[in-house]
Amino acid sequence: MKDFSHPNVLSLLGICLRSEGSPLVVLPYMKHGDLRNFIRNETHNPTVKDLIGFGLQVAKGMKYLASKKFVHRDLAARNCMLDEKFTVKVADFGLARDMYDKEYYSVHNKTGAKLPVKWMALESLQTQKFTTKSDVWSFGVLLWELMTRGAPPYPDVNTFDITVYLLQGRRLLQPEYCPDPLYEVMLKCWHPKAEMRPSFSELVSRISAIFSTFIGEHYVHVNATYVNVKCVAPYPSLLSSEDNADDEVDTRPASFWETS
Repeated sequence: MKDFSHPNVLSLLGICLRSEGSPLVVLPYMKHGDLRNFIRNETHNPTVKDLIGFGLQVAKGMKYLASKKFVHRDLAARNCMLDEKFTVKVADFGLARDMYDKEYYSVHNKTGAKLPVKWMALESLQTQKFTTKSDVWSFGVLLWELMTRGAPPYPDVNTFDITVYLLQGRRLLQPEYCPDPLYEVMLKCWHPKAEMRPSFSELVSRISAIFSTFIGEHYVHVNATYVNVKCVAPYPSLLSSEDNADDEVDTRPASFWETS
């Protein structure tokens, strides 16, 4: 990562080798800490425009990493940092694993690896293989984190049940203050077929267009307490009809579920 150079990617300054103990990684000072804790802090008062702007910066950083053929594998708000100018830096040096271990990471039965299962793409949950398109799925979850001010995804779903939950076509609900076009972007990121998901280049373009619609000071402040809008699965189930006998019926406008 020492070769990465982008305003939205955390740079590696160096490594300090000690006579005893583990090496120390030298990173730039990030005044406002990680993005997750920043947006959850009730003393901060971000607007919808601010939150979308954070997401746009992450998309730009990931577009750069994708151009370098770098697969992140653990993209989440906790792994993005904010400097003194509120510039978002995509990071991942395993720094979040110890801090958020019990809350976010589940141990894979076969390998013993700690995996961020609720941010992982469906195919990654099934095969433990990661690609740029699985990073796109995780980016959709990160957008959802932003629009809920750091709520944990799928709070009522056990980590061991998340694969079946997603196979049934279920997805995260639309947050109250999330603009419809942005939620449509999230749904595209969570398409069950990886090849149908947008690229990070496309995401930068789409989110830039949404961001540009928020002009001047005419935007809503988002409280730390929020309410989700009830909705149902945007995709047809990938399980048998018997498995879905009790599933809810889609009553949302068709525009929410378009994936083309």
